[in-house]
Amino acid sequence: MIPEIEIDSSAYSKHLEGILYSHDRYIIAFGGRGSGKTDTFYLKYLLELFQPYYFKLAYINKEKANIRDQQYAGFKRVAKRVGLYDFLHFYDGDYRIVNPANGNSLIPKGMDDPEKTKGLDDITAIWWDEINKGTKEDFTTLNKLLRSPVAKFLQFALSFNPVSEKHWLRSYFFDDKDWYKLNEYFSDKAYLNHSTFRNNEFIDQEQYYETLMADNYDQSSIDCDVNGLWGNPKKTNLFINTFNKDKHVPKIPHLFDKSLYTTISVDFNVSPMTAVVIQTDLHLRKVRIVDEFRDLNSDIYKLCKWIEDNYDTRSIFITGDSTGNNRHSYSKGGLSGYKIIQQQLKLNYTQMKAMEGKPQGYVQMKRLITNAFFSRHPDITISNAPYLVDDLESITLSYRGDMDKNEDPQKSHLLDCLCDGLFTIVKGNLKNIPT
Repeated sequence: MIPEIEIDSSAYSKHLEGILYSHDRYIIAFGGRGSGKTDTFYLKYLLELFQPYYFKLAYINKEKANIRDQQYAGFKRVAKRVGLYDFLHFYDGDYRIVNPANGNSLIPKGMDDPEKTKGLDDITAIWWDEINKGTKEDFTTLNKLLRSPVAKFLQFALSFNPVSEKHWLRSYFFDDKDWYKLNEYFSDKAYLNHSTFRNNEFIDQEQYYETLMADNYDQSSIDCDVNGLWGNPKKTNLFINTFNKDKHVPKIPHLFDKSLYTTISVDFNVSPMTAVVIQTDLHLRKVRIVDEFRDLNSDIYKLCKWIEDNYDTRSIFITGDSTGNNRHSYSKGGLSGYKIIQQQLKLNYTQMKAMEGKPQGYVQMKRLITNAFFSRHPDITISNAPYLVDDLESITLSYRGDMDKNEDPQKSHLLDCLCDGLFTIVKGNLKNIPT
């Protein structure tokens, strides 16, 4: 027999009440620290376990190892606080939480698990706290799993702090002009809640404010953690630290110029495949990056079609990552990436400028050359390439001296294209960069 559960208003913040009762397809709860939004989700989904309809939630963590000490411990704590603990089974081995009276359950999943979608059959809801640590592809992969025909409602709940105005969450869910309002697609599908510690009536707000201010050392973190605003963090230790957006991105973008030499630098990846278009004059007095290509499906034939549709293939050069010389599974007949490009575009061998292998110290040298271009060259610009600019402003230097690609596996590849292309153009010699 399922017990009747009564929760009075003292169990949750009034500002967050909408989260508790929402059956919207999406819940998007964001803002500063200390608002109580995470505890409200614990309570919400514990209560769903006692409903008369079928309910199965997957609660998500970016790292499987953190599930026990974060969400699982949080569910336990809230269940004890509101008197639900003794009605439920908490499995300390795999961190499931089950109501034995009806079989409704909460099941954990870590997104670093190679079998991250295994066992997520017939789920009716997903909640990912701190989804800002995941990627857009993580979200879309999970979202496709919400299709159970026996569900009373299907729901994906997202809770996060707005760590950066450049984060995919901001551009994916929110309006371009008003970053605190859902865009047109999600406006009628989602419940939106924005909160800060000022909305939590159960804490000493002034004391908590002092704690937050002590923990935050720059304006971006204060905006995010204290005021719940989209942050604008300034990266340090950048891989390319001489790029200046105000200086190197013209207000009126440069377009393709038929009078200049055109080099297309390609990076071959599982996802995404990328390319940048670099134009120069004979003596390298002008360097114009005028376009970028990015395909999440890594369709090399789509790349070839893009080049053919936009550029005169008789007067282009192809360069980029030396791994493009390897045979690839995406090709017809097991050809190398560069061989496919050459055949598809009917290029002669003099137009193919990619290196065979990488010389010793290649990564450090191409970083040095790219930094030298932005610091020393009198006329280098980037137009029509927002993803490349984002790479330049966000990709940091790892302790090994190469690019740190751990934060977002989809980033950095356009920056690789640029560095490979500039290295090829000056033949790997700093002396060939005009000043």
